[in-house]
Amino acid sequence: MKLDKPTAIARRNQALERPVLNSDNTLFAVLDTKRSLWWFDVPVKLVLPKSVADWVNLLLYTPETDQLQHLKVPVNFLRAHLEKMEVRKPGKRRSTISLALSADRDSLLQDLRPGGENLSFAAFVQV
Repeated sequence: MKLDKPTAIARRNQALERPVLNSDNTLFAVLDTKRSLWWFDVPVKLVLPKSVADWVNLLLYTPETDQLQHLKVPVNFLRAHLEKMEVRKPGKRRSTISLALSADRDSLLQDLRPGGENLSFAAFVQV
C-alpha cells in the first residue's frame, strides 16, 4: 500500500481522541528500506522562540507492514538539543534540522546523521 502525507494525517487523526494533526504541524516520511531510515527535514523556524507550536509531529510509515508510527516531539527538546543535530543552511531563511531516524532494532529511532550525536526520539512515540 502507498501512503501520502494527507492520508497519513487523516489515518492518525482517526485514531486520536482529538484530531490535532495537520499539514503545518506534521512531517511525514516513508521508510528508506535500503538504509533502514526515516528522513526528515524539520524547518528550524518551527523551533525558534517565536514559534507558536509546542510540538512537532513526525509520522513514520513502513510500507512493508503498513505500520504508521507517530512521534510527538516537544519543540523545547529540539531547541535544547539543536547543537547535537545536523542543521542544514544554518542562519538562512530556509534552514532545516536534518534527521535520519533509524529503523534498526538496536538503534531504533536514534538520529544517525553524521553531524549529530545519535539523539534518541523513542521517548516520543505515541500509542
